[in-house]
Amino acid sequence: MLALPASYAQIGGRHVYDFLNLVPAARIAALGGVNVSLMDDDVNMGYQNPALVNDSMHHRASLSYSSYLADIGYGYAAYSRTIEGVASFHTGIHYVSYGEMQGADEFGNLTNTFSANDIAWIIGFSRQVKGFRYGSNLKVINSTLADGFSSLGVAVDVGTAYRSKNKLFSAGLVMKNMGAQLTTYTGSGGREPLPFEIQMGISNKLKYMPLRFSLTATNLEHPNLIFDNPDDVPEVDLSGNEVEQSSNLVDNIFRHAVFSGEFLLGRAVRLRGGYNHLRRQELRSEDRAGLSGFSLGFGLRISRIAIDYGYASFGAASAFNNHQFSLRLDLNKRT
Repeated sequence: MLALPASYAQIGGRHVYDFLNLVPAARIAALGGVNVSLMDDDVNMGYQNPALVNDSMHHRASLSYSSYLADIGYGYAAYSRTIEGVASFHTGIHYVSYGEMQGADEFGNLTNTFSANDIAWIIGFSRQVKGFRYGSNLKVINSTLADGFSSLGVAVDVGTAYRSKNKLFSAGLVMKNMGAQLTTYTGSGGREPLPFEIQMGISNKLKYMPLRFSLTATNLEHPNLIFDNPDDVPEVDLSGNEVEQSSNLVDNIFRHAVFSGEFLLGRAVRLRGGYNHLRRQELRSEDRAGLSGFSLGFGLRISRIAIDYGYASFGAASAFNNHQFSLRLDLNKRT
């Protein structure tokens, strides 16, 4: 089933299992929809980059849910555990429900209702080697369009990450969704490619201020993210000469970039915001952009429980707003 994530609107629709690019948790949603460099105790970061899984996530779990566009609902559940001297492991379930739909035959006669859903099981690990962390995720994917129309696939993520000794700076690089569609929806026909993507990013906390900034570069496997429509009518001046269009170089560069920041109020409160230029450019209307591309949210930690909220705008109308919630749990015993 194809769920086209808004932040990848220009290059979406060319792959099977595009739901893998949906934002798994509220914190990441508030930070612009993607981050591959933040390394702390948030188990959801392992979905973004398996190399970010570390021993501070030991015996921690998370549950996330989002009421997405057009009554689509999806969630992500994750858990991490470190085996000392071996590796840090994590596992998760990513589920998307497209709801119940009315079937019809080729003549328009109504038939049975049916439901559609996507699910991916993720298991991954990370190890520390000479100041760097290296990790990998295995994803087993099942997608169902209706009774008798399902597809099975498998994918792998491979990533690396670095964090400075003072823990103020971190960086990450990941190659996502390398794999194949093992069975097609109809059992015949050609297999479709998966949404492979290369991402890299940096995060830095200011030494004397409670601010952490991140910059993430996305879609590095696609240098040009600007669509040139061959049906566009060229502009002409009063003499009938075609007006040369301004360079799109800067716009294209920024379409690869996601900017985000966290304001750290002690240990209990986090205020977050992000800007995704690709999302804004692809989802704006001709005369109105609204808050498209902007996101915000907060985190609240109470003892061993953390509650995260993320808001992202996918269009000028309020119907295109996305609200996401996450509950993170520290399951370690207090001594």
